[in-house]
This record gives sequence, C-alpha cells and structure tokens, in this order.
Amino acid sequence: MSIICVEIDKCIGCNACVRACPAGEANVAKKDESGNLRIEIDDEKCIKCGACVKACAHNARYFRDDIDQFLADLKAGEEMAVIAAPAIKIAFDGNWRHALQWLRNQGVKSIYDVGFGADICTWAHVRYVEQHPDAKIISQPCAALVNYITRHKQELIPNLSPIHSPMMCVAIYMRKVMGYKGKIAAISPCIAKIDEFHETGVIDYNVTMEHLRDYFNKEGIRLPEVKIYSEFEFDEQQGLEGSIYPEPGGLMKNLLIHSPGMNVITSEGTGKLYKDLDTYGKAKDENLPTVFDVLNCENGCNGGPAVGVDYNRFEMSAVMHDVEQYARKTRQENRTKKGMDKQFAEFDAKLNLEDFMRTYDVKPVKTIEVTEKQIEDAFISLGKHTSVERNFDCHACGYETCREMAIALAKGLNEKENCHQYMMNYIREERQKVSGVNEKVLEMNRDLLKTFEELSESIEKVRAEAGRIREAGTASSGKMEAVINHMNEMNRLNQSISTSMNEITDSVKQYNTMTQDVEKIAGKINLLSLNATIEAARAGEAGRGFAVVASNIQELSRNSTESVSDAQQNEKAIQNAIMDVTEIVHNFSDATEEMLEVVNTAIENVKATSDESLLIEESMSTVSQMADRVKEVIEMTNKILR
Repeated sequence: MSIICVEIDKCIGCNACVRACPAGEANVAKKDESGNLRIEIDDEKCIKCGACVKACAHNARYFRDDIDQFLADLKAGEEMAVIAAPAIKIAFDGNWRHALQWLRNQGVKSIYDVGFGADICTWAHVRYVEQHPDAKIISQPCAALVNYITRHKQELIPNLSPIHSPMMCVAIYMRKVMGYKGKIAAISPCIAKIDEFHETGVIDYNVTMEHLRDYFNKEGIRLPEVKIYSEFEFDEQQGLEGSIYPEPGGLMKNLLIHSPGMNVITSEGTGKLYKDLDTYGKAKDENLPTVFDVLNCENGCNGGPAVGVDYNRFEMSAVMHDVEQYARKTRQENRTKKGMDKQFAEFDAKLNLEDFMRTYDVKPVKTIEVTEKQIEDAFISLGKHTSVERNFDCHACGYETCREMAIALAKGLNEKENCHQYMMNYIREERQKVSGVNEKVLEMNRDLLKTFEELSESIEKVRAEAGRIREAGTASSGKMEAVINHMNEMNRLNQSISTSMNEITDSVKQYNTMTQDVEKIAGKINLLSLNATIEAARAGEAGRGFAVVASNIQELSRNSTESVSDAQQNEKAIQNAIMDVTEIVHNFSDATEEMLEVVNTAIENVKATSDESLLIEESMSTVSQMADRVKEVIEMTNKILR
C-alpha cells in the first residue's frame, strides 16, 4: 500500500513536488489522455520524506498512517501503550497534555516520553564513540534519511549511525527493561517512521500528529483550553535534553553536553542536506566530523510533514528553549555528590548498549541507466543545441539544471513539455505559424465581407420578393374564394335543374299511362263503331242515321288512335331528350364538383404559399441579422488580427 499518494484529478503538473523531492526518480511526469501533465509517484524510490506533500499547493498529495487501525484495536481492547515524540509540544501547543490524557481515557495503558528515549540515544552515541574513537557517523533519528541512504546512497550505509532512533530506544527500553508485551503506538510528526517500524518490528503503529488532530476535529472532540490544568504526567521518566532532539542541531547539543570536545556538524532541509551528503561521500575521512547530525526537514522534526501545524521557527524555538532550560536545570539538580550525571549513571547500570544498536539492509532499487548518446538525443528533442541553451537552468521543470532534465527525459521520467525553454520556443514557432495564418484569415475575411455584402443584397431581394408573393397569394386567395362562391351557386342551380328533370320524368311517365288508357278507349270505340255499322246495315233505311253516327264514331276512334300514336312518338322523343338533359345535368354536376375540389385545393395552395412566403420573409430577416452579426465578428477579428 502506498504511504504517500497522489489525487490525480487535483494534480496540475506544476512540478513543485519534483522540485522539493530529494529522490529524483521518485516522481514521474506523464501526460494523461487529454494531454495534461500529471506527476505520479514511484513507491519503490520514494523515501517518504513528505516534502512533496508540504510543497503541493493544490492538495493533490496526501499520506497514510496507522491511526484507523490503532483506534480500532484500542476500541477492541488490545493492550496498548503510547510513546509521544517531543514535537507534540508544537503540534498541540499548550494542550498537548490534554491530548495525551484523552488517549489515556480511551484505554491506553501507559504513555511514555520519546524525549526519554532521546536521552538513551545520546547515551548510546557517547558510549559508542568512546569505544570507536575513529568512527565517522551520520545520525539516523530521521527515517527519511535512512530511506534515502538505503535506497539511493547505499555507499553511505557503513556511515549510518548504528544507534537506534529515540523512538526505537524508548520502545526497546519498554520491551527489554520493563518487559512490556503489548502493542506500542508512536505519536509521530514523521511519515517515514512507518518504514522504520515495519523494518524493526518493535513499534506497531505510526500515528501522526496531523491525523490525530484531524480525528479530533472530525469527531468534534474539543480539547480543554490551553490555560486549563491537566493532571497528565508521563509514565516512567520524562526526557531531559533529549526533548530538544526535534529542533535543528538537537542531537549535537546533547552530545556536546556530555562530550564537549566531540566534532559534530549539522545539516537540515532537503535543499541543503542531500547536497551535503553528496559532498560527504566524496570527502576524505580526516575532514569528516565524528557525528554528522542531519535532519530531512529544515526546521527539524518540529517542522515535520505530519505535525499538522505551520508555526514559524521563532515560535518553535521559543517552545524548545523553555524545554531546554527546564531539562538543564533538572539534570544539574540530579548530579551526584561526585558531580557525575545521575541519568547516565543509571543508564550505565541498567542498559546494554548492544540492545540499542541497529543494522541496515540494502534495499535494492532498480535504477535506470542512460548513455551520453541518449542524453544528447534528449537535448536535441528539447531543441537545445548550443551551450547557452543547455545551461538555461530555469528550474521550471523541477530540476536544478537542464542536464538533469535531459537525463530525466532520457530515463522516461519526464515529458519535454515540462521544459520551459522548449515550450517557449514551441510557442514562438506556433505564434509565427499563427501570424502567417492570420494574414490568410484577414484576406479571407475581406473576401467574406464582400461576399456578405452581396449576400445581404440578395437576402433583401428575396425578402422583398417573398413579400410580394405573399401579397399576391393573399389577393389570389380572395379571388378564388369568389370563384368558389359562384361555383357553389351553379351547383345549387344544377341541383334545381336535376330536381325539375326528375319531376318532368315523373309527369312523362303519368302521360304515358294516360296515352295507354286513351289507346284502350279508342280500341273499344272502334269495336263499338264496327258493331254499330253491322247493326245499321241490318236495319236498312232505318239504320242510316245510326250508320252515320257509327261512321263518325269510327272516325273518332281512328283519329284517337293516330293521336295516341303521335303522342307515343312524341313521348319517346321527350324521353330521349330528358335522358340527354339528365345525362348533361349529371356530367355538369360531376364537373362542378371536380371544379370545386380543384378550386379548394388551389385556395389551400395559395394560402400555404402565402404562409410559406411569410416564413421565407421571416427567415430572410433572421438570416439578415445573422449576416450582420457575422460581419461584425469578422470586422472585430480583423481589428484583433491587425
């Protein structure tokens, strides 16, 4: 599991982490799918110094510790002891006792002062140097430094102090001298301590002060005000001068108290320490100090990455000064009648130096080797051809020199877009390209303006024509409505004619019936006349007058028959004429209906044309407005491009 982590979405590739990191290959710059630069961490090469966490202004980096597991195990009833680093006086200035008392109230069995472990650490260094007067020691209370040397500067492992750190010293004291078997949690200002605890197996939890403070805030745990008294006291002894270990030169001050003639020098801060280590590795033994007192953090452990507060060095120094004065007064009071240091005398009597000594394992880290040819290719890819270009050294990439950037590029640890000079040249070239494009754009814009002017004129013509079409359509629609009114009138007249023709047909049918009746009567009259003639002949002279009457009746019958025949012929002619008229009326009716449909369709089309003309006119107005706006944009673009 990674201890220092990256929240990629928050990373903007500003290189602050690269700039702060003393382990150059631990940060890897990569482009994401969108082409944005992100800085990732190579866990194998990370020394967990936390410099990148403090340097990141975008909160893209964070760290993990063991606080959750510690609190869970404590709640579950695990036997638990706590050791608290002296930096807690900075992290919980004024109410650090209340913070530790809260832990005790939660079930912590005992709480010890790491300052006491620092006193043991000082004693062990003094005794070791006495036994090895030619020793050249690099101090190791700083776990980040140990990680750096065991991973990246392995030639210095023989110089790493064989004495355990103050935290380890107090934990070993608890195990070896007091016989404590339970779990131990360290309240620490350091992220890297988690590696030290895992490698040595004596301390079980690294609980950082920052995350403990965050837990208090999250759970609404309000510690009493600074001025309120706390009954808290450490179990066993409280540290003396060992309590100033977390300030720069703390170990040196302690060593010089007990061995004033010892050659001790200091170095603190990532910007200085790791350069000094490079120099240390190249220096002659006779020029090296007996103890090189080093701390990764510029303000010592008081300014550790997991302290959780950002006090300035003067405030921290004031707190440590009070601690130092109290410790010196106490030590002076505790001297024996013979002037011997009582604490060291007790350590000599109770402690075994071998118990507090540590050995180190080399942590194999796969390094990336590159040739001068690859570095040269990297310079060329960056556009750096001259000596001036290759020594631009602006530090924007996060490295101190352009050569370091070229090496990182050759190793695949960075991207050329991270080079400020490369990007400036790229931007300059792009600007030149853009300038040339701008000229073409200006020329095109001039053509476009001319085209838009012509377009505007055409739009006005179309809009005017659409208006005229709409007006003509409206007029045509009115005329069509008049036509349809006439057609409706004709249709009604046609229906009247049809009705009359139907009535005539009915009358003709009645007349035909009457003709048939007359024809029947004429037949009967003719038969009667014939009979009368026969009878008149029989009557002789007496029947002469009757014969005349019979003759007249017969004539009447003949005339009636002829009339009926003529009537029947006329009836057929009338019926034929009526059928012709009826057919004409039906055809006229069908034609009228078709004409009505055509006229109605024409009216609808005229109305639709009128509506479309209105839409065209409105659309032309919108297009005209858009054309005007485009013209304005082009004119503004031209002003900008000029």
